[in-house]
Order: sequence, then C-alpha cells, then structure tokens
Amino acid sequence: MNRSATLHAVLSVLCLLGGGVGCSGEVEQTGETPSGIVPDSGTPDRDDAGTPDRDAGTTPDAGTPDAGTPDAGSADAGSSDAGASDGGTDAGTPDAGSFDAGVVIPGDGGTQVTGTLPSRLTLAGSPYRVVGNAQYVVTIPKGQTTTVDPGVVIDFKGNPAVTNADVRDGAQDVMNHQNGRVELRVYGRILVQGTASAPVTFTSTNPHGWWGVNFFGDQSKGDGDPVFRHMVFEKVRKNDYNGDRDRTRGALWAYYPGPVTIEHSLFRDNEASGKCGALDLMFTDGSVVTDTLFENNRTRDIDRFATGDGATSGGGAMCVTHGRNSTVRGNTFRDNTLSAFRGSQSNALQSRTYEVWPNGANHYDLGGGGALHYFQPDHDLIENNVFENNAAVRGPGAALYLEDVPNAGVTLRGNTFTGNQAGAGGVIVCNRGGGNATELVLGAGNTFSGNTVNGAAAPQVTGDCAR
Repeated sequence: MNRSATLHAVLSVLCLLGGGVGCSGEVEQTGETPSGIVPDSGTPDRDDAGTPDRDAGTTPDAGTPDAGTPDAGSADAGSSDAGASDGGTDAGTPDAGSFDAGVVIPGDGGTQVTGTLPSRLTLAGSPYRVVGNAQYVVTIPKGQTTTVDPGVVIDFKGNPAVTNADVRDGAQDVMNHQNGRVELRVYGRILVQGTASAPVTFTSTNPHGWWGVNFFGDQSKGDGDPVFRHMVFEKVRKNDYNGDRDRTRGALWAYYPGPVTIEHSLFRDNEASGKCGALDLMFTDGSVVTDTLFENNRTRDIDRFATGDGATSGGGAMCVTHGRNSTVRGNTFRDNTLSAFRGSQSNALQSRTYEVWPNGANHYDLGGGGALHYFQPDHDLIENNVFENNAAVRGPGAALYLEDVPNAGVTLRGNTFTGNQAGAGGVIVCNRGGGNATELVLGAGNTFSGNTVNGAAAPQVTGDCAR
C-alpha cells in the first residue's frame, strides 16, 4: 500500500476512534480558484513591531534556553480542490548532492569533539564524533566562525550507553532515552560549504538521535550570518514533550535576528514535539531556503499532562515564526507529517484533534500545516515549490497553515500541491487575518490535485484572510 493510501486509512481510523471529533467532511466549498496576481498591499502593520508574541518567552541566557508555550495556528472552511492526483509531478529533485539511505560512518578514526566545535572541520579530520561536555552540549562560541569543508561527516553521537540506560517511568514512557544525547549551540557563526558531489552530513549514530542545532537570538548575532549549502541534516529527535524550545522546535532551530541561507540541501527523518519538524526560522529577516528537499520529517506532539483535547502543534517540516522577507523557493516537501496525542506512554497514546478558530474559549495561536506553518508572516514569498503527500492528521492545513497574518503577509505563486491530506480546513488555511489590505496574495501558477480532507476533495484555501 502506498503512503497516500496508508495515511488515508490512518485518518479514517483516527476519526472513528475519536468519535468523529474534528473529522467532519462537511466543508463549505466556495469554488474559488486562484487566478492572476493580486497586487502587493504595501508596508505591513505588524501588531508587535518585532516583539515576540506570547510563545517567544524571555531571551535565554548564554547557555540556558528559555521555555514557553509554542505558538500555532488553525482552520475553518472555504474554496475547493477537485480532480484526481496526477501522481505528484515533481519539479525536479533538489541538488543537495548524492543522497542515499545514509552515510556509512567507520567505527574508528576521525576526531572526537567535546566542549567546543573546531573553527574548521576538514575532510582529513572527518568523521567528527561529537560527544559534548558534561551536559552533552557542544558550542560554537561568540567570536568564532566554524567552517565545514565539503564531504565532512559530523556524528552527533553523545553517549549512547547513557541514552540507552535512561529509562524512567516504564520501558515505554515517551520521555525515556533522552540523557546522553548531544546538542550544538551556536553563539558565533557557522558556514557549511558542501558541494553537489561532496555534501556535508549532520547525523547521529546514537540510536535515539540528537538535539539538533540551536541559535539563541541576539546572543547568536554579531559574527556573520549562518550559511548552509549542500548539506544533509538528519536523525534529530526533539521529543522533550512540554519542554524548552531547543528541545521541542525545529531540528535546526534558527532563532536568529538576521538572514539564514539554506541551499541545495536535504532534511530527512527529523522529529520535533512542539513545532517545525525539520526547520524553524524564528525572527529571521531575509532568509532564503531554496532547492532543498524536506522528506519524512515529523512534528509529533504528545501532551503528557492530558490538560485538554485540542492540540496546538504545527509545521510537519518547517516554520517561519515571527519572520519577515523570507523566500522559500524551488523546494520539495514530501511525506512530512503533523500529528498529536495525549498520554504518557507510547503504547497507550490517544489521538487528539486540533483546536480551531473561532472557539468558545477564545483560544488563539493554534496549530496546523502538514508541511509548513507561518506565524505572523510579513512580506514572505512561497514560490515554485512542490508539496506532495504531506499530512496534518486530524488537523487543519494539509500543506500550509498561516496564523495571525498582517497586511501583505504571504505571496504564493507557481506551487504544486498534490496528494496532501488533512482532518480539517483545506490545503492552505489562513487564520486570523489582521490587516486592512490583502494578507494572502495568490499569484499565478498554483496547481492543486488529489488533495483530501477526511477522504473528500479538499478546499484549496480556507480561512479569514483577504485575498
């Protein structure tokens, strides 16, 4: 059975188990079809002028990331998407290099890294076996630029023996196997300089993964902007459920007040528990993500405290959170998944639906987006991407969720949406449009085929943004 059919079956079963909550196929379809280009609405009027919303918390100190509740998004009803899937016409495989099932890391040789990542990582010193310090943290310190040469493999192994021995409330508890995993914190600058024939690989031989690469706002600014070219980024497990952001958001959590560049790369098999399975561009300005494949990344939210039925996680693959002027162009988002559960043990999890807007409790900052989630977008461009077989299980936004959108929030043009699945809303959901002009610009060339909501043809765009 192919993945699309499997996910359809999963969605159906989850709907039955949940008593039909959030699984109604009675979606209002207005028959709206994007055509033409809506003129840009001009200068945006951001509600907070760059100040973090309630999800941003306080600025972390030099080594301790902050906590806080992740922001999110939601859904309702709207336009229609009909037609059979064309099988997912791909616009071309992103040119990150020669990808296979994974790099083979030799059992000996290489360079061990403890507290600080070297200023240059060379092929001669590869593989770099990152253990971290006593807290399993490795840093790029303030004032240092770390350059990673073509072909380098970085194995964020931590201490697998400690990780395997970390068993708490029971053999199946979802918070087990976390100690001994390593995290890279960036306070200086990182330049990843892979090539098409020799990409750089960020991976882990720890069977329970690693905590990813994390930036910390102004503390990570001043030594030059980060650049990642021709990179494979994989096997992050940010599953500290209800934990701090560097343990819950984005395998690459770029909380960085400037531009982040990611080109010709591959993000695969990464998982987060709050938002943004592979990548979170938080407070960035002018970031560019191009010619990159996001495949089989997951946001898997588990509420261990069972405090409510409505989930607020978002972005199976990627988020732009409080960002502005970003460009996401020429990428492929394939087989990424957003799902939510409650219960402390993995063998006793109960699926949760997503809280939607409006709601009786007047909750906002909600969740959704099988591939992408944007919170307070501001002059952002999504262009010439392929969204294929992504899923928001029991949630809104099969491919894309836009939350708290000001004037001139997002422009979409030339994108292909095929075989994406959701439990509410449509392929694209726009929630809480807040401007006085056009918040969602639907340019020419967006195509939709074979997308579904609970097995029925999915609306193309739903929600309350002007467009």
